[in-house]
Amino acid sequence: MMLSRFDLGLCAAFITAAALVSAPAWSAPLGPTQAELDGSASATDTWLMTNKSYDGLRYVALDQITPKNVAELKPVCTYDSGLKAQAQSTPLLYDGILYATAAQTTLAIDAKSCKEVWRYEWVVKGKALSTVNRGVAMKDGLIVRGTADGFLIALSMTDGKLAWQRQITSIEESHYLSMPPMIVDDRVIYGTAGADWGGQGWIGAFKLTDGTEIWRYEVLPPKDAPGANSWGSADAIAHGGGSFWTPISLDRAKGIVFIPSGNPAPDFYGESRPGADLGTDTVIALDAKTGKPLWSRQLLAHDTHDWDLSQTSPLVHATVKGQPRDIVIAGGKDGRLRALDRETSEVLYDLAISKQENVDADASVTPTHICPGLLGGQEWSSSAYDPNHGTVIAPMVNWCGTVVHDAAPPVHQVATHFYGGKIDQDPIDQARGVLAAVDVASGKPRWTVDAAAPMLANVTVTKGGVVFAGDLKGTLYAVNADTGVVLLRYALPASAGGGIFSYQLGGKQYLTALSGSVSAFFGGGTETVKITVLALP
Repeated sequence: MMLSRFDLGLCAAFITAAALVSAPAWSAPLGPTQAELDGSASATDTWLMTNKSYDGLRYVALDQITPKNVAELKPVCTYDSGLKAQAQSTPLLYDGILYATAAQTTLAIDAKSCKEVWRYEWVVKGKALSTVNRGVAMKDGLIVRGTADGFLIALSMTDGKLAWQRQITSIEESHYLSMPPMIVDDRVIYGTAGADWGGQGWIGAFKLTDGTEIWRYEVLPPKDAPGANSWGSADAIAHGGGSFWTPISLDRAKGIVFIPSGNPAPDFYGESRPGADLGTDTVIALDAKTGKPLWSRQLLAHDTHDWDLSQTSPLVHATVKGQPRDIVIAGGKDGRLRALDRETSEVLYDLAISKQENVDADASVTPTHICPGLLGGQEWSSSAYDPNHGTVIAPMVNWCGTVVHDAAPPVHQVATHFYGGKIDQDPIDQARGVLAAVDVASGKPRWTVDAAAPMLANVTVTKGGVVFAGDLKGTLYAVNADTGVVLLRYALPASAGGGIFSYQLGGKQYLTALSGSVSAFFGGGTETVKITVLALP
């Protein structure tokens, strides 16, 4: 799994107290209800999931902001959390309140004034492998999220008070929790991260009311199951990785979740796990109610470059190869974009977006320059779908590196990175970004925007014909959805590594972006996590 989602080494988070900020009087919403979650794709006054809706389209039907006037956007307000934490989450919006995370802190902010409503800080119990967090889910007056020390927790949307907590994993299992949850009906779907420490990944469903486990899916095959021989030995499977750290998607009509699994471990010493390492770097289709596997398609076999599969959205419908199909778009750190038939798992097309160099060269004791490097391709950053142009718009990173593995195989130890080698990234001043619009039916590029820094923010596209994206240098991009012409470059307070999204309140369209220090591996920084709200004058 990617180094960029955590700080180097152990995050020894000895937090002495949880802080609840005194909140102004506010009547809590009873929702969002399941009906509101089901209708989230068409809603314009809410943003109820990291990728807006179950299908992950990240499209909003608003058109006050257009290619003609987007350059006139002005700041309405800026919220400064005061927290120096990895800024990789997408705030959610309900009833005029934004809900965001920064490490172990959860925040509620007024979406028009940027005034803080409440904050809650989770007390980490001992040590954690990583403190990064990528957001929350919400339903029935509850905010649900994971913690660095393996707890699933629910907070009241009214005042941020803890409603329940349940430990689902721990550092002893080489795990932490960082992905944004998905809530559907009475279930919270959530998975473990920690492949870089040799954690064997799994994803499960838990009761919304109290966190009781409903089902669990183990990403790696049991030692006596079909596919186990792709690992070489049972010992290899025991610490074989396969993490979940990014959003998932759901075909609500059919009740199928589509999930990306991450890299195998040890990351770079492939000889410890000869074979395809089935279960890792895979699109997984599960029954959302039971967790029963329906199909899986490995997109990268025997990965020795730490090239996690990170995206299984958006879910779209298109005619491909002369046949109407339901499609899942998959992307990852190998810098490629693929379309899979959601019924058959057939790969319909596969194209490179990021620069490709020595992609088939396994890591060895001889240093090899590869593109993408460890921090290249599509990171945690989600694509968007433009139904008006039939395009998927994907943010990618062009940043190469040199991979080499150790002379001897690594031995797994709890709370220690299980790498077996390393990738030395090229100098950061050589890192670039690309935003690519791809025709969803043909798989051919429609347009690209080359950026001076890695494209890391989640992308949003609007009915008004504007695509919004953001890069490591803190540039917010507004791009013409039809032509790819850059219409605006707006300087955010810090790196744009979280969500950029749009909504309408009181008849006015707003654009909101989360910024801050992305991670130590993308250059670090001391910037605090901020939320910037923009609108037309």
